[in-house]
Amino acid sequence: MAQCTIGAGIVVNGRITGQATVSVSGRVEGTVSLDDELIVETDGVVVADVEADNVTVRGAFEGTLNVRDTIRLCAGCAVTGDLRAPSI
Repeated sequence: MAQCTIGAGIVVNGRITGQATVSVSGRVEGTVSLDDELIVETDGVVVADVEADNVTVRGAFEGTLNVRDTIRLCAGCAVTGDLRAPSI
């Protein structure tokens, strides 16, 4: 699959949809709907309602995670909101 990177210093406000892995080192606000994985990197911030196959949080997340497979919460991450997945 393809990969998209939202780099440090970049702010996306709105809706992200796609069939690629999205890696966030910047800031995303809004909604995210992926047929792949969302990765919130250590310096990334996501404030959103998210639907994805898998989510890995290393940075900060606030909102709702509706995940079809696995949510991975890494040491040092900050998560606030509702998490739903078969495996956390």
